Amino acid sequence: MFIIKNIIVPTDLSKFSASAFSYAKDLAERMNANVHLIHVLEKTPPFSTSGNQGDSKENILRKMEDDAKLQLNEAAEDLREDSSLNVIEVLRKGIDYEEIIKYANENSCDLIVIATHGRTGVLHTLMGSVAEKVIRYAKCPVLVIKPDED
Repeated sequence: MFIIKNIIVPTDLSKFSASAFSYAKDLAERMNANVHLIHVLEKTPPFSTSGNQGDSKENILRKMEDDAKLQLNEAAEDLREDSSLNVIEVLRKGIDYEEIIKYANENSCDLIVIATHGRTGVLHTLMGSVAEKVIRYAKCPVLVIKPDED
């Protein structure tokens, strides 16, 4: 029997990525597993000078990180709702799929549950797919959730 003790749930903090939460929560409760909710910030995000006048690059980056921590905490609370689920909040900086894979390997994770936006055609080619890259490079099984149309 396949034993699941650690489940990674990558999130970009959008409603699309949250569609994977219910699957991960159900599996974690059934298997008494930990959920590692991971969000990856870009190391060097693109900057727009408009609206940030007077703020240093360091202050802007710190604010972005603080906002991400707050949103990650809110997402973790949503997962914990009506449950005794152990949710570990993880914030990393780097290339999204690489950090997800690295974290999975470092923590001997048994399963990755990831949502996909389901883009196709030119949009998929231009933006790529984090889920697709995670599937390609992960050493553990990956469950891909396609969000509902609404």
